[in-house]
Amino acid sequence: MELTAPNDYYDNYETMLDEQIIESARLGDEQALEYLIYKYRHFVRAKARSYFLIGADREDIIQEGMIGLYKAIREFRSD
Repeated sequence: MELTAPNDYYDNYETMLDEQIIESARLGDEQALEYLIYKYRHFVRAKARSYFLIGADREDIIQEGMIGLYKAIREFRSD
């Protein structure tokens, strides 16, 4: 499943640093969380291509990567 968004849906975040967007997401801004997942979806897919798990479907590996991205956003510490 490919994520898509209207051209101006994430305009508020385009000029912000990722650290600022993460802080907004951690404070409950669901759109900020969506933006980060949308922004890094291709990175997750590219990384998933380099992994091979016996009995795992490629989409399963991508899903695990997306879960990892979500957790990384939630647990990010700037220090």
